[in-house]
Amino acid sequence: MLNFLILAAAATNTFDYPSAEAALASLKARGDVTLAEENGWTIADDKANRTLWSFTQPGHPAHPAAVRRTVVLENGRPAITMNALCHASRQVCDNMLEEFRRMNTALQQSLTPASQAGAAPAWQPTSTQKARIEELSKAYFADKDAARYRQAWQRMGPGLQKQWTYDEWRDASADSTARAGAMQQRELKKVTIYRSSQSGTPGTYAAVDFTGRFANADTYCAYLVWTEQADGSFLLLREEENFIYNATNARLTQEQRDKMRSVFRCAE
Repeated sequence: MLNFLILAAAATNTFDYPSAEAALASLKARGDVTLAEENGWTIADDKANRTLWSFTQPGHPAHPAAVRRTVVLENGRPAITMNALCHASRQVCDNMLEEFRRMNTALQQSLTPASQAGAAPAWQPTSTQKARIEELSKAYFADKDAARYRQAWQRMGPGLQKQWTYDEWRDASADSTARAGAMQQRELKKVTIYRSSQSGTPGTYAAVDFTGRFANADTYCAYLVWTEQADGSFLLLREEENFIYNATNARLTQEQRDKMRSVFRCAE
């Protein structure tokens, strides 16, 4: 397990608390912080400091973890700084933060005054970008389904490749395929293309959601994130595949299945 502080803002920011539990306890003790339960998260709204806290609840893969987002002014325009304290594996923490980065992009756009927003047209992805992302995502999974692992590996960016050796990734992918059984359906549900500078360098990203079923898993949810290169091509930045295997599914209540789908971020 890893224990690390993630800074997605200025390097001078600190989390100020030793743990997510300590931060939540401190906020609860204040009389000017509004607390609420939303979609499996505990939300603390600290309006005095223009800060929104999000705390995981039991059942979340990253629990206990906390994300703090603060609205600041940069060159006269609103921006969002983000800090997170996460004690889970790096992959789990990265997945959690990627979701918040996507939300930050939408939130920052909503904070921009209409007078400034009207100064230039809002950025929109092109139809060519969307078509390319759909094509790449389907091709990537087609390569994996057909055990063309070398071709699939070559679609990954250097950051993702550093997490595994090729042999480790190939063997893990083959084991996952064997356990899931034959692919019966995989449907592309949603493509979200957005611009973000949360990683420190402005760039264009594409998040792609899939659902489907396999012979041994009626519930399957997948998530890919691509990043655009200088030449207009895209490389895979992140991949996540989640299964509810049939043997497990048979023991779950409908409420438990729905909760797992929510944790897996299954697109509807």
